[in-house]
Amino acid sequence: MTIDASQRSTLAALADVLVPAAEGMPAASEVGVAAEGLDRVLRVRPDLEADLSRVLKAGIGPDAAEHIKDLQSDDPAGFEALATTVTGAYYTEKRVRDLIGYPGQLYDRQRLQRDQIDASDPMLQRVVGRGPIYRPTPSP
Repeated sequence: MTIDASQRSTLAALADVLVPAAEGMPAASEVGVAAEGLDRVLRVRPDLEADLSRVLKAGIGPDAAEHIKDLQSDDPAGFEALATTVTGAYYTEKRVRDLIGYPGQLYDRQRLQRDQIDASDPMLQRVVGRGPIYRPTPSP
């Protein structure tokens, strides 16, 4: 990972604009979005690093909110990398998950029991009525 301390500081400032403290929830920088959170996201999404690094190397300027607004219009790929990284790091942080009451993905064997499927459910009936819509994979 090539994101240095200065870039992490920039990330923390930008992250707090995207996810400020509000209604009992901490700001992004308060939960380590620019530290462990960044490392966690880039381990699973290394494809974000180039665009994110470019955004962070550019710095912020006097107004972080205005900088983000400019990013949205002038560098959509950079903004997407920034927003994906910040939200991914924020919502994978245990403290945030605890505050919103999300335990993470859990295996629930009972949800897989076929006898619990209600075949009369209108949403399921639309799928059944539509029939298969897949395309078979071509042979090699």
